Amino acid sequence: MEDIRVKILERPELDNPVLIEGLPGIGLVGKLAGDHLLDELEGKKFAEIYSFYLPPQVNIQRDNTVELVNMGLYYWRSKKNDIILLLGGFQGLTPESQYRLSDKTLDIAEELGVDRIFTLGGLGTGSITRNPRVYGAATSRKLVKGLEEYGVVFRGSGAIFGASGLLLGLGMDRGMDAVCLMGETHGQIIDAKSAEAVLNVLTRILDIEVDMTKLAEKAKETEEQMARVSKMIDEQKKVMDRQFSMEQPTYIR
Repeated sequence: MEDIRVKILERPELDNPVLIEGLPGIGLVGKLAGDHLLDELEGKKFAEIYSFYLPPQVNIQRDNTVELVNMGLYYWRSKKNDIILLLGGFQGLTPESQYRLSDKTLDIAEELGVDRIFTLGGLGTGSITRNPRVYGAATSRKLVKGLEEYGVVFRGSGAIFGASGLLLGLGMDRGMDAVCLMGETHGQIIDAKSAEAVLNVLTRILDIEVDMTKLAEKAKETEEQMARVSKMIDEQKKVMDRQFSMEQPTYIR
């Protein structure tokens, strides 16, 4: 088996396509957002990327057949920008594999005429956030200024790991404009609310309409989960405070 094998299902002719990455990461924010886009836009798969850099397993489908782990590329045509989605259940297992898989994805994107990339992910804060902000990073000051108009927040420091970061860096080296949108999230919770915030920004930038109903329902579940976690944290804090006060020595004068 080749280290990376691309199975072409269709060779679409696309008009001014934009690549959007939605692979698993912090809070599964990017994956939730990407999968929701695929479902609502009814994108069509045109390629599969297989590699021994991905986990050594097959996934059991609903009809009880199996599928070898892969990353899928889908397309959707629109009036303004056609869209290519990079989705999957896993990223590369090693730093080298992350580079090689990202580079292979960009080879395909370049052949299809992509010159703009959006990667989607989460920014872990360790805090419970009921109204997550969307943070950003971009490959030029012009892009940064444009994103600020959509309410995207910029930190001025930090790092972006995995495909969400490498597609920016490697894409920039190929002359592609690239942006990463990161939803604020706790980091230890599957966060549909953060994914919804990211998609709200992305769809405004791309000027496309996407029904958020199903994702909003998942976001509500996330909010309820965060409320339970927040309550547990508060209760644990109270217990720890009581224990701490009991352990403090008392002096009588």
